[in-house]
Amino acid sequence: MTDTPTEGWILAGAVDGRPPGVSPLARCAGLPLVLRHACELARAGCARAIVVWYGDAPPPDLAPLAADPRLAGCALSLVRDPEALSGGAGDVFVARADRVVHRDTFQVLAAAPAAPLRAIAGDDFDGAFAASRQVARDLAAAAARPDGLRRAVAALRAQGRVVDAEPPYLGFCAPVVDRRSLRRAEWQLIRSLRKAADGFAARAINRHLSLPITWMLARTPVRPNHITLLAFAAALMGGITLARGGYWAGVAGMLWVELGSILDGVDGELARVTCRFSRVGQWMDTVTDDAANVCYWTGTMLNLQAAGVGWAMPVWSVAVAAFAITQLSQYYLIATVYRSGDLAAIPWAFQSAEFLSARPRGFWPRVKAAVPKLLKRDFAVTLFCALAAAGRLDAVLAISAAGAVSFLVAFCVQLVRARPEVAGGRRAA
Repeated sequence: MTDTPTEGWILAGAVDGRPPGVSPLARCAGLPLVLRHACELARAGCARAIVVWYGDAPPPDLAPLAADPRLAGCALSLVRDPEALSGGAGDVFVARADRVVHRDTFQVLAAAPAAPLRAIAGDDFDGAFAASRQVARDLAAAAARPDGLRRAVAALRAQGRVVDAEPPYLGFCAPVVDRRSLRRAEWQLIRSLRKAADGFAARAINRHLSLPITWMLARTPVRPNHITLLAFAAALMGGITLARGGYWAGVAGMLWVELGSILDGVDGELARVTCRFSRVGQWMDTVTDDAANVCYWTGTMLNLQAAGVGWAMPVWSVAVAAFAITQLSQYYLIATVYRSGDLAAIPWAFQSAEFLSARPRGFWPRVKAAVPKLLKRDFAVTLFCALAAAGRLDAVLAISAAGAVSFLVAFCVQLVRARPEVAGGRRAA
């Protein structure tokens, strides 16, 4: 049985006997290096994050960082003597402050099989470990000696006491020894914000535009919720523009909606890279996404009505009704059963993160896994931009209605199959 660590040690200062090339307070994508580690430790379930300071140089003042609300109940403190770590019980996360690691590294280590030392597979992944408390103390003591940490890990490997876990999606471990390597690590961090569940358009287009925006915004006071509202405003502007009628209004309106879709990726990226997560933010993102869909469907319907398309209003009504039933049902589930504001938290839905992240083998399993990605908003909006440019807003509305009805049917089938799980979850809640 895996022992999930509730304490993390961040080794900083003259680790391995070398003076730090970069201060642990240096910022990487908006967060001081040591605070980034502490926030990720808190997200992995740690109640304490202890900075172990090596060398004769004065340690940094952690008081401003310890008060950061993103630590979410994880107490941040500093010790100068590894011997002070002798108390306590249970496994421990050990991280180097002179490394930047993927945001899911600690969760992956926590889920790995129990062992004296749990590491990420690969020679480059030397920045974070999960260890028994005694092994963690040995690593902390070894880190005071030249090349001590590397030698200690190598010795444990030679003794067969290390279990390697597969890296997270786009996992990395970047050393930070000077300002240039800090910038390289920052870009690796930004690139790793892509998700295995990304749709086709997100992979091919949207992320290439959203990631540079996120990189710039991470250095500013802008919060993810600000971007969520901006994305909705773009979609709303798209709906208003579409409703004006005519070909060029259709093209311009869908381009506004596409901008909103790109910004819709930025808010999640910004939340992940700055460790700003909240249930309110999840709900804002979910509700504004759905409201944005209704906005541009309505604008499309009004555009078609102005052009004399008589079936536009009935088809729009069917689309909105089916969409409302599906989404309100999912809202109920995530609020009462799965305790989230994110629709991807419904594990049995084919729009769940687990389903969309799967990489099945074989032709038909791959086709089956690809179909739900055709229903994702990023792909639909990109397709609709092309249809608007071709003067086929009628196809936009027809596809939207067909998708909404199909989604409702598929959701109902899945709900019936998952009824025992849903009922059990409701009782537990």
